[in-house]
Amino acid sequence: MGDGESAAEASRRLWVPDNPDGSGWADVDWASVVQGSRYHYQHGLPLAEARAVLPPFYKVVTRLESAALEPHENDYYVPSDRLADFLAELALAGGAEAVWHVEPCETPPPESRVG
Repeated sequence: MGDGESAAEASRRLWVPDNPDGSGWADVDWASVVQGSRYHYQHGLPLAEARAVLPPFYKVVTRLESAALEPHENDYYVPSDRLADFLAELALAGGAEAVWHVEPCETPPPESRVG
């Protein structure tokens, strides 16, 4: 962006989408795990609006596979504004515990002490 150019103007100048609404498909080339596949892109809401439509929490289910322990799953309840940090922490320090799936959660159980 330069000379007072808005983000929308720069986006139109630098990005040619597949569809008139600004959406499309692009090749994944940045991660070996999914390299060769495609991801879908689309314009997003402004940040405050996007955060307002998120669920209040996410349930992150992990699976632990270890020779020392019987396989099992753990459920973590995470406020939506901390999901990215939690997943990064888990990926870096989780060891034998891997993300199994992530799902929206309106109300975590009281036993989770979250919220």
